[in-house]
Amino acid sequence: MNEEQKVTKRDDRSEALQTQTVEPETAFIPQVDIIEKQDCIRILADMPGVTRENVDATLEEGVLTITGKVSPSDEDGMSLQTAEYESGDFYRCFAVGEGLDTEGIEATMQDGVLNLCIPKSEQYKPKQIEIK
Repeated sequence: MNEEQKVTKRDDRSEALQTQTVEPETAFIPQVDIIEKQDCIRILADMPGVTRENVDATLEEGVLTITGKVSPSDEDGMSLQTAEYESGDFYRCFAVGEGLDTEGIEATMQDGVLNLCIPKSEQYKPKQIEIK
């Protein structure tokens, strides 16, 4: 599986977060919503079947990598008769630009959705101009 996904740039400031080439061996690419707020960028990544203990988010050399492991649910004495839902591990990575404060990243995981909040650097936050 080899897929390339890109985020369309609106202007120079939107270089803060771009998707990178994704080349997982046998992993699903989690669907994400990227929401720009006044003070941060929020990433919501869907990873059904992944628990908080089995998700990992790392930031190294400007690349944010999200991985999630799904544990198989084999029950004793039962055999699978029909499988309509595929399950497997998840992998996705993003380039993080200089417009974000990588020291203040917060992450939560609830109901199979990873929620990352990456604060904007002070210089990229909107400033109110006083009118005299």
